[in-house]
Amino acid sequence: MTTDTLETLRTQVADVVSDRAGIDVPSAEEDLLEAGLIDSLALVTLIVALEENFGVQLPLDDFDIERFRSVASMADFLAEMGAEPA
Repeated sequence: MTTDTLETLRTQVADVVSDRAGIDVPSAEEDLLEAGLIDSLALVTLIVALEENFGVQLPLDDFDIERFRSVASMADFLAEMGAEPA
């Protein structure tokens, strides 16, 4: 995946986080969990929204919270799962 494509994916993930969880994302690298911006309910909402928006099924049987700490880590995870920007 090219740098431009990954950047577009990050922008779209930030939009999903903002729209679905009502979070104004300060930066792609901001740790949203540590900052208290995402709780467990918001996380579940985001997982469903990411799956819907990017047409992927996220494997949660080996759930790793680290993949959901920031917009950048979510976008990287989605890219690993084969998601492309919409």
